Amino acid sequence: MKAIEKGDRGLAVSDVQKKLHELGFSPPGFEAESREGFFGECTEQAVREFQAQRGLRADGRVDETTWHELVEASFRLGDRFLYLRVPPFRGDDVRELQEYLNRLGFNAGREDGIFGQETDRALRAFQHDMGLPVDGIAGSSTISCLLRLRHALKETSVAEVHESLLDSSRKGPRGRSVVLGATGGDEETEEVLRGVLDLLSSSGLVPLLAGGPSAPMDESRCAQLANQVGADVVLGMRKGDEPGVRIFFFGGKSYSSPRGRRLAELLQKEIAEATGMEVPSPEGRSFPLLRETRMPCVMVEWLTQEKAPARLAEAIAQALTGYFSPSAE
Repeated sequence: MKAIEKGDRGLAVSDVQKKLHELGFSPPGFEAESREGFFGECTEQAVREFQAQRGLRADGRVDETTWHELVEASFRLGDRFLYLRVPPFRGDDVRELQEYLNRLGFNAGREDGIFGQETDRALRAFQHDMGLPVDGIAGSSTISCLLRLRHALKETSVAEVHESLLDSSRKGPRGRSVVLGATGGDEETEEVLRGVLDLLSSSGLVPLLAGGPSAPMDESRCAQLANQVGADVVLGMRKGDEPGVRIFFFGGKSYSSPRGRRLAELLQKEIAEATGMEVPSPEGRSFPLLRETRMPCVMVEWLTQEKAPARLAEAIAQALTGYFSPSAE
């Protein structure tokens, strides 16, 4: 879809404004712009606030990712029946279902708002234990049962615990596969990742470069590729919007990927030491690549006056290799 942005007018703008208002994003001046269907400064502010809350890049533009997030944010648990299908159900109702199941001890996997195989298995296990029909459908009776168990919800997500336990059994890099996603489509990013690819190949890892100017690939397509090949780790890279290097892993208000966080922290350490730059602590975000991959995933964004920082490729390769080391902290 064509991005909707500041200066635009029309029905598409009105649709965005209606959803923002329903979700509680109405800064001063927003209503006046809504009456005219005009995307002005107040609408841009509302979009930025929504994007920031959802863990997206807060650029104030409504691209396809932001539009889908606006739609998904409108769903509440019980608004519709949820079950395993293709394409999968996506929305805040799915995320709420996953959170309930995980905090009741049924491993629904990452709380990403995408109804997949793990959510289906957890839902069926819950239905079996509660004496409900085991049909894999989150319908009225199953949701009512979940809501009655609010008092039993635990502080910790069983999915986070399970992922942390998986992370404790590392057996070295040999044979492990890594997808390197150059999702920004610029030559410098692709050049850095080609350097990473060469270094990883000599360490025993099996790297795959996806995207770049020669074969553009957006984040969702890169995530789909990584899932199809069953990669062990995914590292995305793009030119950022702020000076310096920033590192992101999948995380939000109620859930963070332990393995993604650990890889991000390794990258922070190695990049800071190799380049001499001050690298901020990694942050949890819900960019499409981070959210849609089924394995640990990290996004590195960089922006400097000239070329990529010296030794950046070396630092990234060192962190990826160290991630699989049994002695890595």
